[in-house]
Amino acid sequence: MSAPAATRRLLRRETRASRTAPATVLAALLAIVLLGLLGCGVAAALDPGFRTDAAALLAGVAQALSAPGVAIGAGIALVALAAVLLALAVVPGRRARRARLTGRTALVVDDGVLADAIADGVARRTGVPRPRVAVTVGRRAATVRLTPTSGVLVDRDAARTAAVRVLDEVGFALTPRVLVATEGVVG
Repeated sequence: MSAPAATRRLLRRETRASRTAPATVLAALLAIVLLGLLGCGVAAALDPGFRTDAAALLAGVAQALSAPGVAIGAGIALVALAAVLLALAVVPGRRARRARLTGRTALVVDDGVLADAIADGVARRTGVPRPRVAVTVGRRAATVRLTPTSGVLVDRDAARTAAVRVLDEVGFALTPRVLVATEGVVG
């Protein structure tokens, strides 16, 4: 059975970042530029002295832009601005959250909470103190980094099994990758 459309929309809203802030900033900047151009157009139509001042200003700007370094710098700045705006429009705005539907329940879990749960399970199973277990949750994998006590061996398979068990319990399909430090910590 498929989830209701409202539930799917809610989960999408909670797991994706909003584009409202960049769109608002861009719209405000464009509005300021357009209002400035409108003001200059009205002033040029009504005041002949403004036209001569504007012509002198534009001649100075044109002369400054005729220098190759300034023109290249302006071009690079415009290309960088265009790349940022294009990236904001195209790149998926994924938040560090995961969503899951089960029966009548919709679950949204932050990646940090999931990483802490994996770290707790691995620390309990391997006997490594919890502060020496670091977990990073990526898009498709969870990387578990263990720093054992110096001279004490850590079972990598037990750590992997513990991570898989925690992921199965919470219902998220991630591939755990276990890395054990070659040098331990005194303590």
